[in-house]
Formats: sequence, C-alpha cells, structure tokens
Amino acid sequence: MITKRTAKIKRLKNKMSSEELSQRGLTKKGITIMDFEFFPLHSTTLKQYKKSNIIPNKDYDKYEVRKPDGILVDRANKSKPKVIAVLEYKKPSEFQTDKQKREAIEQCNDLCQELEAQIGIITDGIVTYWINPNHPDKNNEYKDRTTGKKRSFSYILNDDKQRLQKKLFIKESDKKDISKLDDETRETYRLVKRILEETNNKNSILKATEKTDPTPLARSVWQSIYISTKDNPTACLYNVVEIFIFKFLSDLGVLKGVNSFDYLLKLYKTEDSKTVLKHYAKTCREEIRNLFEAGDDGTTIINGTIFVNKDGSPVLSQATLFKDTIEKYAKFGDLRNIDKGFKTKLFETFLKQSKDKSKLGQFFTPRKVVKGIVEMADVDKAEFICDPFCGVGGFLLEPFQISQNLKNKFIPKNNKINPPVKLLGYDTGREDNDEQKRTIILAKANMLIYLSDLVEKNPTLNEEFSKIINNTFHFLSDSNLGTLKETERFERNDDKPDLIITNPPYITSGVTTIRKQIEEDGLTDYYKNSGKGMEGLCLKWIIKNLKRKGQAFIVLPDSIFNVFANKVLRDEIKKNCYINCIISLPAKTFFNTPKKTYVLGITKKDCDEDECENLKQDFPVFTYLVSNIGETLDINRFEIPENDLDNAKNLFNQFKGSPNNFQTDDPRCKLQPIEKFENEKYWIIDKWWSKEEKEKLGISEKEEVFTIDEFKEEMKNIKENFDKLNKILEGL
Repeated sequence: MITKRTAKIKRLKNKMSSEELSQRGLTKKGITIMDFEFFPLHSTTLKQYKKSNIIPNKDYDKYEVRKPDGILVDRANKSKPKVIAVLEYKKPSEFQTDKQKREAIEQCNDLCQELEAQIGIITDGIVTYWINPNHPDKNNEYKDRTTGKKRSFSYILNDDKQRLQKKLFIKESDKKDISKLDDETRETYRLVKRILEETNNKNSILKATEKTDPTPLARSVWQSIYISTKDNPTACLYNVVEIFIFKFLSDLGVLKGVNSFDYLLKLYKTEDSKTVLKHYAKTCREEIRNLFEAGDDGTTIINGTIFVNKDGSPVLSQATLFKDTIEKYAKFGDLRNIDKGFKTKLFETFLKQSKDKSKLGQFFTPRKVVKGIVEMADVDKAEFICDPFCGVGGFLLEPFQISQNLKNKFIPKNNKINPPVKLLGYDTGREDNDEQKRTIILAKANMLIYLSDLVEKNPTLNEEFSKIINNTFHFLSDSNLGTLKETERFERNDDKPDLIITNPPYITSGVTTIRKQIEEDGLTDYYKNSGKGMEGLCLKWIIKNLKRKGQAFIVLPDSIFNVFANKVLRDEIKKNCYINCIISLPAKTFFNTPKKTYVLGITKKDCDEDECENLKQDFPVFTYLVSNIGETLDINRFEIPENDLDNAKNLFNQFKGSPNNFQTDDPRCKLQPIEKFENEKYWIIDKWWSKEEKEKLGISEKEEVFTIDEFKEEMKNIKENFDKLNKILEGL
C-alpha cells in the first residue's frame, strides 16, 4: 500500500531529477562530444531521461527509478536515441575489494542491458574497467538483484588479451570538432569509437592495429618514374616522397574536398590527364605548401620536379606518368598506420637499387650504423640533440624509433606541441642550387613520416607539426662555410647541445678554399688546431659547441687517427674531452666510399678551456673491431644475421655504467688504458690487435688504400715534414 507520505517523497524525487536536467541545461541536448551527447548526471532517473527523449521510449519496469552516474548517447536520429555507454562512478573507498568491484560492475551491466548499451565503464577515478554487456561469458554469470534475471558480460580486452583499463576522461564542454577536444577527451572518444567498431556479441578483444608497409608501392613507383624519365634516381625519389605525402595527408583527412587524393582520382573520369595534373599542381600541391609552410630557410616538405617544375607549374609532358603514379597509390589503398620499418628503410631501399649511389650516399649514413650509434647514446636523458651535418636526418629521427619516451614528449598537449627536448639539424648548400636544397626537404619529409602516428591522431594540427619540423631542420646558404659559420649560435654553455650525433663530410679537395673563407671571416683562431681535411674542421666545431658534460658520437675517417698532420687535433680531443670509445667499422660500410671509418665517442670536460688540461681521464677507453654490420658490404647490401656493431653497442652500454669495473671475454673488444693514447703517435685501434688475434677473428691484414686526393694530401704532408726537418738540420 502506498501511503500519502510515500507518494509525496516519490514526487519530490522525480522533481529533483527533472530539476537536475533543467539546472544543467541538458533537457534538450547533452554535452556534445563529436557525434555523441554526454549526460554526467547522478540524480536523474531512467524515467526522467525517457520523458526528455534522451533514451529509448520503453518500459524499464523496476529500473525506471535507477539513476546512472552518466550515459553517453547517440541522438543523430532524435526519434530513436541510442545509448552507447553507461558510466558507474564509485568512491575509492567503495571500490577496493574484489567483492565491491564485482558488485559495481554487475550494477553497471544491469543498466547497460536494460538500456541496450554497447559499453559499460566502471571507475573510481584510479582504476577503470570496460565491459561488453552484449557478449556473455560463463565466468561472469550472475543473478540480477533487482529483477532476478540471469545476466552475464565480458571484460573488454586489449590486443594482448589483458583487460582494458585505460582511464576514462570526458571534459564537460561542447565540441563538435575533434581538434578542439582536449587531449584526454579526444583519446576517450577515439577509444569508444574503436570499441564500437571492433566488439560485438561474440567478441570483446580489440584488434591489433594493422601496419601498412608501402615499400613495394614506393619501389614500383620509383622504377616507373626512373624508366620513363631517365632522370637521376635521386630526383625520382623526391617525387615518390611528394606523392606519398599527398596520399598520406589525404587519408588522414588533412587534405579535404578538391585538395584531396580521392577528388583528384575521380577527376580522371571526366577530365584528361593534363587537366588533372594542372589541378594537382595549382590546387592540391599549393594546399600542402599552405598547410606546411616553408621555414625561414625557404624549404618545406615537398619539392619534386618531374611532375611540377621549380616554379610550381605542371610538366604536362609527364601527365600520363603522373596518372600511372596516382593509380598505383590508389590501388595500394590506405597509407595510415605506416609500418615502423618503412620509416627507416625508405631512403635505403632506393639507395641500394640506384646506380647513382655516390650522389645519394654523400648525405646518407646506412641505417644499421645509425641505429647502432643512436642506441649507444643516452637519447632519453638528452635535452638538446644536434646533428650539425644532418643530411636526410637519420641521426635525429632514429631516436623516435628506439625511444617511446622521447616520442611521447612530442605528443600534442591542448593542441600545442612543446616538447621539453630540442632537435636541431643543419645542412649546407647554395640558395640557387635546388639539388642541394632537396636534401633538407627530404629530411623534413622524413620527419613527417617518422611522426606519422602522431599526425594521424592529430590531423588538424598541421601548423604545430610544421613548426616542429622547420625548427628541427635548417638549410644554411648564406656562406660556403655552412655549419662552420655558426660559431655564435650558442653563446652560453646552457644553450649548447648535450648530445651530438653526426657523420660529417670527409673531403680533401676544396678544403683550401674553405680555409681561405675561414681566414676572411676572421675565424682562424676559432679553428686553430683543427688538423687537415674538412672532417677536422667539423670535429673542431663539435668540440667547441658541445655542452660541458655533453656527449658526442661522430663517424670519422681513419685520417683523423693516422695522419701526422692531425696530431694537433688528437691533442685537442684529449685536452677538452674524455674519450669513451673508438669503434672500428669495416671498409665499404658507406655506399659511396671504400674509406675506413670509426665511431668516436667523447664527453666534454666540465671546465674552462684553459683549465681542461688539468682534468685527467681516470677510466679506460672502450675499443671494438667490427667486421659485419648486419648487411653485406657489396653493391647489393643484403641483410645478414652477423652484426658485430650490435654486439659492440650492447657491450658499450654495459661499459659506460661502470668503466673501471667492466669485463668481457669478447675477443673483438679491448679496454685500452688512456695512457696508450698519450704515448701512441696514431690511434688506429686495429693495430692494437696482433696478427694472430685478427686471424682468429677472421680479419685479414689488408694494404691501406688511398684515393688520388688522399695520396696527394699524404705526399704534401710528407714534403712539409721533410721541409721542417731540413730547417732543423740547417740550424745545427
């Protein structure tokens, strides 16, 4: 029997429920989150929701008076609202024991099934459970305490089959544009959409994201362009990358409408090939340039010159080839979710099959070498990573592949990208030389590809990504000295990079001109004791600009270590730095030279320059002989399992933790006392293994090979030394 008092209380509760909807201004519309509406109410009953046409209009029986803590609804069809998710919030004190958690989950599931919702979310703000109320599981069967119905549910699982426990976060502000959602709400929205797409009444396991490897596509397009145009392979690569970016940005929804790949593809049904190419050049391409504006150096992420000339006009003679290229990309499909491996092997793939290896090789370090060196460096600890001679940017971008911690620093926060780590790369050339400019353009395009997963999740933040890319890579054209001119870039020690990873250019011809320019610019004292060759000047710049206590890993030719004229430079290294390692790389490691090279690892001493000589190194130097880098060293560069560089990397990472206590039985590794570097005239570490030791390692002694320029330089050095000796003898 219902008393007057009971009826009055019931009417009062219904009034409160109605007032909550009214007071929050949610009687007509919930908080908009893209295509959903969110109702974060605690005192509103299902009956009141039904009356306001927020949930389906049906008899909820005993559940009419139940009050969900929140519901997410799709009301695209106002006459048939659809509940997407039911939220159950608990105080942490009410969500501690297994029994408490189970009861809360069952309570949420009851409402989910009554409302025909697809997702149940149960949380105390610390721990979160996601359930699928439509997928029965015998392990989760129970009897509904309200109606006595037999119910069941399944936990939603990640692709690793572990329970999904990602925190729920929905900021209460109307947003129909995903780019305007705050970061946490955007992630929650995406997760809900993913669950809706991937779960059903027979499955509660989220799919592993399928990765796309466009290498076969890129290779096919490159071959078609190369065969059709007979242009140099490097220029062909620029165009492969440009069309790749066009398709990629279209797939992400960054390029829309008339600017998109799909629109261009449909044009072929009504227009001829030349008209379509004109549309690409004047509309699509211009939009890419507008979205990703050029930096202060005038370079952006695209600059192919086969389909479009340097003035931006279409090359109509290539309209048929352009159509063939577009159709290949269309046939391949979606370019989202790019495979991690593709990012690192894009340039290497073309380099291996190109007859023009010397041209591309001059600014390309093999990926195996890049990866090994980057994994030796403490990229996670670095605040400022610099490659002063960056080429296509491998040393600055590889850290994104090996360190998720570093990549997380570039995740947008509130639609801004302000990472606490700085990346900086320089490349040099003439302002009027488009070929030289394209190296930095490739680096910028490469960075966009490396950050593709972040771009995919934040497709409207093109200005932010453009800013990061332009702030990272710089084309220096105001002086023939390039990076060597940048002597005042870092005025204070705190402004300097604490990690430099680089492969500077090794040339002997033309160095005289560079040294004359240095003299004319008043930089002679700055580059004093820089030895011979371009690499000596580069190494001097590195030592000068490395932050105190900062580390550098530099790929250098053997001339730094075995030429008498470079002794002054070796003395500079000892004076200003601690020598951490010298790793011998095999001849022919690089595509364009048989030159013997080494990896030098140093740490800048923490002292003023005039006091550095007093700080003595008190630990040994890690040295290692590498014969294999994980690929053949011939023209084909086939993958092989043998990789001494990988072993060297692993041992060095152990060594640097406690240099004076490190021990190993690897015969390729020796710890050399620092005194050896004081007493030995040359630092060719290979000679510090006996002939017998090398034979056991399968290393054969080879005669030293000089290029013509190197031979001339060596003869010049010998003559200079004889002249000095004659002067001494004449004075006796």
